[in-house]
Amino acid sequence: MKILLKSLKALADGNRLRILRLLMDRPRCVCELQAALGVAQPTVSKHLSILEEAGWVDKQRQGRNFIFYHLIEGLAPEDHRAAVLSLLRPWLLEDPELTALSRLAQDLNPEEIFRGAEKPRSGLCRECGAEIALTEP
Repeated sequence: MKILLKSLKALADGNRLRILRLLMDRPRCVCELQAALGVAQPTVSKHLSILEEAGWVDKQRQGRNFIFYHLIEGLAPEDHRAAVLSLLRPWLLEDPELTALSRLAQDLNPEEIFRGAEKPRSGLCRECGAEIALTEP
């Protein structure tokens, strides 16, 4: 019961569900998730830590500068996470806000973000989820 509660509590946050949706596309590093979500790096790391501790994501180091997180797939059918993910997957893939977020994040490049060259060209309104264009200062 403790494991199930921890797992469900990990999903009880909008940013963590957004992270899950982005990881459904492909493995991503913290800098990509930070750029896509528009939140601070420590916040993204904290969310990833919670998801990792609950068994939703895992990480793998690539090179010196990047740790890529990926959604744990291929869970045994009797694992509660497999059942929950099968219920969530259609909603996560069809939700308009999450679809817009996925489109925004598809061209993010960790190398360019790391060098400071890549800046998000648009974002999502935290209140209504509408896509907004960011202007240059």
